[in-house]
Amino acid sequence: MNSPVVSVVIPAFNEEKSIADCLQAVCGQDFNKPFEVILVNNNSSDKTEEIASKFPVKILSEPKQGYVYALIKGFSQAKGEYVALTDADTVVPRDWLSKIYFEYKNDSKTVAVGGGAVMTPKNFYLWVIDLVLNAASSIFKIFSGFNFSVKKSTYDQLGGFREDLNFNVDTDLCFRLKRCGRVVFLRDNKVITSSRHYRGIKGIFYSAKGILNVISLKILNRTLFFNFGDAR
Repeated sequence: MNSPVVSVVIPAFNEEKSIADCLQAVCGQDFNKPFEVILVNNNSSDKTEEIASKFPVKILSEPKQGYVYALIKGFSQAKGEYVALTDADTVVPRDWLSKIYFEYKNDSKTVAVGGGAVMTPKNFYLWVIDLVLNAASSIFKIFSGFNFSVKKSTYDQLGGFREDLNFNVDTDLCFRLKRCGRVVFLRDNKVITSSRHYRGIKGIFYSAKGILNVISLKILNRTLFFNFGDAR
């Protein structure tokens, strides 16, 4: 097999209900270049790894619990010139990688490409969250881990993800990437992702913690909250 042009990293913790749909979408891309899919199993106690083993993916284990640790493990093994990131509860469109790759090849100064999401299921509050998150990503070029990619050499140059962060570790990397080159938001490359973090009263607190973390990152270069749920 030729060396992959793109590596796709997917952190997962107890995702037996969603991992098959996620991997079917990622592995079924119309991308005409070699790419690899890396699933990082972050101590799952269900059938996540068993289900994932039925797909043409590389499965890694990360014993240290936490989203950031799973990300770092996956990126450390990625061989692609570009690394795309999505979540195990997310379904990407068939041309997801093709659109991402086009932006990198179209402009050599591009260091990151991301996009928005359609959350499901929804209520009125989640419609608002969906709208706000997509607008913020578009305006400020701050991407969530369910739809994010980076040029691997730039990631390495920046020292990668910060281990002292977890919640909003992807936001921090976006802030640093914008100092290195062109960062692109693709309006027409949305993924479908679970709204579970934003549901109910817990979802309101989750949203508030995320906003406070972003403000703290900009002012203090650190977050106020580390935990937000296990790697997904």
